[in-house]
Amino acid sequence: MTTENRPREIYAIADIHGRADLLDALLGFIAQDAARQGSSPVLVFLGDLIDRGPESPRVLDQVSAALDFYPGSRLILGNHDYYLRELLRGTLAPEDAVNWLDWGGVATLSAYSNRPVPDLDNIAAEIRAAHPHHVTLLETALTYKEIGRFCFVHAGIRPGVALLLQTEYDLRWIRAGFLDHTDVFDHVVLHGHTITASLRPEIHANRIALDTGAYRTGRLTAAVIRDDALSHFVSTEVDGTGAIHVGEWRP
Repeated sequence: MTTENRPREIYAIADIHGRADLLDALLGFIAQDAARQGSSPVLVFLGDLIDRGPESPRVLDQVSAALDFYPGSRLILGNHDYYLRELLRGTLAPEDAVNWLDWGGVATLSAYSNRPVPDLDNIAAEIRAAHPHHVTLLETALTYKEIGRFCFVHAGIRPGVALLLQTEYDLRWIRAGFLDHTDVFDHVVLHGHTITASLRPEIHANRIALDTGAYRTGRLTAAVIRDDALSHFVSTEVDGTGAIHVGEWRP
């Protein structure tokens, strides 16, 4: 959670929500672009890898492999990822379990196990045994990351509160008070969590919103930060025939 030496190029990727197909296309594009440039970018996943979409376990595999392949890359824990982490720890509160299942957790647990979804303890034991690298991925995730002019976070930050004093709850859940805040922060905040009204990435004076609703729109978006400035966006998107296309555009 500390500021570090600035990488030349960063891909910030938000709210995959089980869409392994879209992430696979995006990671393929990043690999090809890095090979063309002879570079090694840093990837920052802004959380909510799981739920709602059909392939949450494969997304965790993809992200774990990407963090290993691209040095300095990190995962920010999203509010949905938090529920899975707590389940695997054996500390998921009953009220959180109810909320999680209502908000997409059934898709994740059904993708991991054939057991009835209420059998949470045994499902957790199966996941821990079969996917220990998923446990490691979630346990080593950050709540935020500062790099240069930018702060990478899942949901946002509480205005008027120093980063070191932000609560984990706000960093994973905040909407009101952050999305309607118009004054600048100490950093430009890159975030997901709230699907944009345009279903495209949106640039504001103090933040860049990247959740383009992948699980229901078929569009997954990354912001490319180059030399400590927003360079462009990359998205993978499903067309009417089911084919996935990759597009780039500059703000």
